[in-house]
Formats: sequence, C-alpha cells, structure tokens
Amino acid sequence: MSDSITPKPALSVRRKLLLGVPFGLAALQGCGGASAAPAPSPGPAPAPPAPAPVTAITGWAARPSAAASTGLALFVPDVGSRGSLWVSNGSDWVPASNPLTLAHRFSNARMDASVGPFADVLLDSFTIPAYVMGPASGLRITAAYSFPGGGVGSKAPQVRAYFGVGSYASSATALLDSRGQFSTQASFLLDITLQNRNSMASNQVRPIDYGLGASGNPFQASAIDFTQDVTIGFGALNNSSSVSTADQQVLDWFSVEMLA
Repeated sequence: MSDSITPKPALSVRRKLLLGVPFGLAALQGCGGASAAPAPSPGPAPAPPAPAPVTAITGWAARPSAAASTGLALFVPDVGSRGSLWVSNGSDWVPASNPLTLAHRFSNARMDASVGPFADVLLDSFTIPAYVMGPASGLRITAAYSFPGGGVGSKAPQVRAYFGVGSYASSATALLDSRGQFSTQASFLLDITLQNRNSMASNQVRPIDYGLGASGNPFQASAIDFTQDVTIGFGALNNSSSVSTADQQVLDWFSVEMLA
C-alpha cells in the first residue's frame, strides 16, 4: 500500500501567505520554531494611600474625643494665629506643626506716666484655651517694647499669666518682672520660656528679664493650670520715678508659640 502524500502549495501561493507575517516570525515559522509571545507591558504603579480627610470644626471646644478619633485630622479655627491642624494619636490631639504659633499681634498699645506713679497697666492679652497645652508642652513668649518718650525714669514691662478667678491685677503669676531697669534704652526684646513638667498644673518658667544677663535668670517653679483657659497679659508698671508723661512705654508686638 502506498503512502498518501499531501502536495505542498505552489511557491507563489506560499509567498502570498507570508506577505502579512513579520520577517522574524516568518523566519521562526520557516525554521520550525514556535511563535514568540509579546512581552507584557508594565502596569501602572500603585497609587499612594489617600491622606486622612480633614474635618473642620467650629472651635476647639467642639473637638471630638481623641480616643475615638485615631488618625482623624481636624482644622481648628480658633487655635493658632491662622487656625491650626490637629491629629489624634489615639489618646491626645497633637498639633501637626511644631512649634505652633498661637498668637502674633502688632499691638502698639501704650501708656505713659500720666496715669501716676506705681500705676500697673494691662496693655494687651492673649488667652490659651484649656487643654491646648499638653502635660509636656512648652511656651515661648516674646514681647517687643519700646520707650519713645524723652524721660529718663525707669520703666518696667511686665508679663503675667492668670486663670480661674485670677486677673492681671490679682492672683496672677509673674512670668517676667523687669523691675524697672530700663531707663535710657530705646527698645528691648524680652523672652520667656515655660515648660510643663509632665503635668497640666506644674511648670517651670525662665524669664530673660535683664537684657544683658545681669541676673542668673534661673528656672522658677509655678503652678499655672492649663486644664483651664490661661491668659497671658502684657503690661507696664510705673516706678516711683516714672512721674513724667515723657516716660512712655509701648508694647510694639508680641508672639506666643507652643512647643508640643
């Protein structure tokens, strides 16, 4: 019995069949090789995780519980010089920026000796809402005073903190008492640091109350309770020698920063 032989297509037919086949693939097919699969194109990179949504609230007093808000971000319009962003770590609300500028104000409030000797005048103030400060937070307070009058009587800028039933005039904690050492100077930049000592009502204060470091400026223990609203008052005191209207004191500006 003879084998059945399938006749090959004519050469012209084979050329027509190969017209639309790429040369490399035709060479492989002509050599009996398998056709090569196209390389897969790389897919798009995975998108980064979306940031936590920011929730705007009406004010610090309206913040939800930190324990029930882990990872939540809040915009608080009444804390910070232009509002501030806070994030819950599961136990506390912490500011997204550190330090956080709580206040920066060009005050230009002034007084002169026309109010009489030993007059104690509140020029401006700023209130820190309760619980904005944490048990280990600190404050950096800066105040710029100038003395544009022509008098030479000693001037005494003051910075005090008060809360509860306190006021600038009574039951206040002295943060800076310049004691009237300024007489011939035209201006001064005064600085105070305050640090909570792992407690909301136990702190230490270091005033830089002598511009040239004439005093040791040691840290002083204080008991300012930051579970209540705390007001920082900036004022001026007339010593007995400041009896001329030329002995003017001006609070040019102040800033309060929190170090979380």
